[in-house]
Amino acid sequence: MTRPAESFYDDMASSYHLIFDDWDKAIERQRAVLAPLISESGVLGTILDCACGIGTQALGLARAGYDVEGTDISKTEIERATQEAALRNLDVEFRVDDMRLLATCKAQHYGTVVAFDNAIPHLQSDEEIANALAAMLRSLRPRGRMFVSLRDYGTLLTQRPIVLPPSLFMDNGLRRIVHQVWDWQDARRYTVHLYITRQTNSLDWQSSHFVGRYRAITPDEVATLSAQVGFNDVQVLSPTVTGYYQPIVAAMAP
Repeated sequence: MTRPAESFYDDMASSYHLIFDDWDKAIERQRAVLAPLISESGVLGTILDCACGIGTQALGLARAGYDVEGTDISKTEIERATQEAALRNLDVEFRVDDMRLLATCKAQHYGTVVAFDNAIPHLQSDEEIANALAAMLRSLRPRGRMFVSLRDYGTLLTQRPIVLPPSLFMDNGLRRIVHQVWDWQDARRYTVHLYITRQTNSLDWQSSHFVGRYRAITPDEVATLSAQVGFNDVQVLSPTVTGYYQPIVAAMAP
């Protein structure tokens, strides 16, 4: 993953929860989506969240009783995730690793590997994505499952939006606005400017600005790359099927 992606999440670590309406509720919503998918796979073993961020998926799964490990390229987010697990009395091992390598992860050790919330599009080429998918495959037990979520970029690649509609949340009667501005660099690559603007009292506001880089790739293209690196039973699960806000690419290790 590129250094800009690492710095994006290092910078955001203390504020990342603010992009959600209510982070604790988001943790529970994501657990409610992932747990049935994992249970249906029928393969026991540790779950690896290889793009864990501050722990949105890993914490919920650990709370549900799963054995979970979390890795991320951002050292600052790993530190925050570790703190959040301790606050919740959850036993989760978080550590720094690059999803293209998963060098700290044992081969054929995990029953499930997940990478949610549009992490894969930080990778800047099909080769980098294929390397990440191959690393996930190496980490999985036979017939273990992979689940990757990402934006449905098909329409977005055609429309090339320059701003996404803002989200308005309320924190104890004070408003919080989250929005993104996209600067397109070429047909696929764009720089995202994420703004979190918070009302501090009746008159004053504070705004934070974070900058990251993405390369748009469609779920179908990720599914094709998954099959090419050796996954079986590759599917793209739509939000109407899973209840999740993004499509999920699901696949099985041989």
